[in-house]
Formats: sequence, C-alpha cells, structure tokens
Amino acid sequence: MKLYNEIDIVFAIYRGLISKRMADGIPVWIRPNATVGTVQDDPFDCWVEEEVKRVLPSTFEVFHSGKLTTPDIIVRDKQSGLIVGLEIKKLIQQKNGRDPRGMTLDYNSCLPCGKAMVKVGGDTVIVPCYYLFALMSPDNHVMQTMILMDGDFINYDFELHKEAKYSNITEYEHGPYGEGSVRHRKMYTYPNPLNSQIETFHLRQILIVKKNALEGRKEAAKAMEQIVRTDKYGNDFYYSLIDETRKKTAGNELTTLTGIFDACKQRKPKERVAYIPEIPKLKTEK
Repeated sequence: MKLYNEIDIVFAIYRGLISKRMADGIPVWIRPNATVGTVQDDPFDCWVEEEVKRVLPSTFEVFHSGKLTTPDIIVRDKQSGLIVGLEIKKLIQQKNGRDPRGMTLDYNSCLPCGKAMVKVGGDTVIVPCYYLFALMSPDNHVMQTMILMDGDFINYDFELHKEAKYSNITEYEHGPYGEGSVRHRKMYTYPNPLNSQIETFHLRQILIVKKNALEGRKEAAKAMEQIVRTDKYGNDFYYSLIDETRKKTAGNELTTLTGIFDACKQRKPKERVAYIPEIPKLKTEK
C-alpha cells in the first residue's frame, strides 16, 4: 500500500477538487445553515471537509477543528501518522466580477503561516499548513477561483505566528462599576490571493507549492509559472504554480513572476478617528 508524503496529500486534494470542474469553475453544494452544527460553522468548510474525505484513501482520517480554530481541517495518515493542516478562506464575488476585499484579507487573531500547532492526545506537534482560498460566485454555488497554497507563501515566520496566537488578552473590572470587561483581540490583514487584480490567480484553479518540494517528481515539468517571494531581508524563496486545468504545450517557457503582493507594501498608516453622529442645528439657531 502506498505511503503518502506531504506533497502527495496536497496533490490528491487539488486533483480531487479540479476533477469536478466545469466551464465556469468548480460546483459546490452548500448545506442550509440549519443543518450545520453551530452558527460559527461555515457550510463551505463542511463541504470541503466532505470533499477531502472523498478524495483521500480510507487510510486517512479527516478532522474538522470546529469554530474559530486554526487550521480548519486536519488530515492524518493512519499508516504513517503524517499530519497536514488545511485552513479555508472564502470570499463571495461581487456582481461586477471583482472580489469584495481587494489587497488584503482579515486573519482574525491568528497570523497565517505554513506551520500550525495541533494537539495529538496531550502532545502538541507542529505540522505543515496549507490554505485553500476560494472565490465563490455571487449565488455561492460555484468556486470560480480556487488556490491551494503553501501557507509559507503568505508568512514563513512560525515564531511570529505563535506570538500572535497567544497575544490576545482580556481586561476585567472595566467601567465605573467594575462590571465590564474588554477583550483585546488583534486583527491582522495580510495579502489576499483572491484579489481580482492579480491576473495570475484570478478565475483559475491552481496549486502553489515550494519549488524544491517538486524535485524528483513528474509534476515539476507541469509548472507554468514560478513565483519568487523576496522577504525584507533580501532572501528569495521560489514557488511553483501548477495548473492542471490547462495543458502546458511543448516550447512554453516557464514564466517567472515577482512582487506579486507589492501593492500591500504601498499602504500607509491611517490615523484612527472616533466617528460621532452629527445632526443639523435647529432652524431658529444662527
């Protein structure tokens, strides 16, 4: 029986999803909210969970982490014990075809990262984490953009991820009677791969993995683009973009892309102001 490694698992999930692809994208069956466990459970996450179970062999276990927990889905090979996390980020396309967010996405209280912590029994283990970014059609029935991506593409700093995970605090005895509390919960905004202005990603169904992870694999020859991510220290990290919905023809040269999220770096700090309602003066006032 085949033993799967991390990249085998990721390719199995990717190929399983694109196998359902039709002309306008990947059809999705969303359960009514009333049939989903809690109000925090996203029906789309539940659909992804069922699809992952469908495409992986019976030797795998698939766990749904539950509300407000990262990663959303955990996959474990019962033979080898190998674990891979999958975090899901979904946006619904506007009627004009654009995504509703633009340059950045919100990552509530937890920084994106290519590694995540998972408890196995009482033992905390560090596992690779991938992100499924989905841009849904306005009716929420078709995944028009699907990006399955190594989380390190967004952030490779696991120490920063851990720091963010434990930085939320609650302040008690708040207010004049000491009966209130304040939850200091950080909100992070990091690049949005579903941005409709990123033509390389928009309306495609693609897989993005580290280039060196494909060494010795036949999929390396299928890469249509390679993306160089340069950090603020001058280090270059190479990623391969796989698109098995399009056939790579002989003679097609590998395109190299850089600065794919540069627009995020152009943002400037904004002074926060308190919004106070304003009404007109009485007509008798001058």
